[in-house]
Amino acid sequence: MDNQTGVFVGLSTLDLSYTVDRYPVEDTKTRAGELFLGAGGPAANAAITHAYLSHRRLPGLARGTGLMTALGSHALAQPIRTELQQFGIQIWDEAAGDADRPPVSSIVVASETGTRTIVSTDGAERDPYPPGEPYYLDDADIVLVDGHYPRLAFEAAGLAGGIPVVLDGGRWREEVHRKLLPDITIAICSEKFAPPELDSGHIDEVIDFLHATGPRLVAITRGGRSIRYSTPDGRGEIPVATDGIVDTLGAGDILHGAFCYFSALGEEFPLALRHAAEVASFSCRYTGTREWMRHFDIQSIR
Repeated sequence: MDNQTGVFVGLSTLDLSYTVDRYPVEDTKTRAGELFLGAGGPAANAAITHAYLSHRRLPGLARGTGLMTALGSHALAQPIRTELQQFGIQIWDEAAGDADRPPVSSIVVASETGTRTIVSTDGAERDPYPPGEPYYLDDADIVLVDGHYPRLAFEAAGLAGGIPVVLDGGRWREEVHRKLLPDITIAICSEKFAPPELDSGHIDEVIDFLHATGPRLVAITRGGRSIRYSTPDGRGEIPVATDGIVDTLGAGDILHGAFCYFSALGEEFPLALRHAAEVASFSCRYTGTREWMRHFDIQSIR
């Protein structure tokens, strides 16, 4: 599958990420050590990761990454669009002509602990209409939806046919996930993802729930702890490296993008997860969501 195409559907933001030694005290001024300004959001970061890995494996080969999102014509959308284009990503902008400001995330990364705090407008005020024709799926080998733009997600997942559809599940959203899950093939969710009827939020209960509602393959990420996964053949865990952590910003998005890349290459679910976790862990050794790309050697993934 050397000409695989990954299609990513969902949120794009403008990220402003500041790195400091430790979190500022309230009502003070703090000088930042580093600044990252660029595209962010689950679907956009995943698409960029997919495009980057595709190019690194076979430089110069025409491989595809597409992103269906909502950018619009506001000036703040231009830096997002520019970076996506620099990675060779085909953009389907379902907010074309919309002059509203795109979602903006302000992030403070505390380098002493490797943790981050995010204040964001998450795009909830937008729910663009899908194109109605699934032309964007014509060459797709895998599709990822993050559910932030429900109408886009419902159409992409519902019309995918035999194409694997991956859900990036962060937090449970009742109005979205009840309807979306029956069309999902692979659910990769955080440990915070659980419907309200599961009071305990126990991982095995969440996995059982997900299988019962649609996804055949399920994984639950747990930050720096092992990833729990489930297939029709059984369940298991994948270790997550935590050495040298500097910044965890975007690690989950990077994991999803890398998983789509390795899965579309034909790797079995556990192996694709393991390789994706290696990429995501490596990214945490550097600040921001792009610096890791300057140091990564894809040949290290075996």
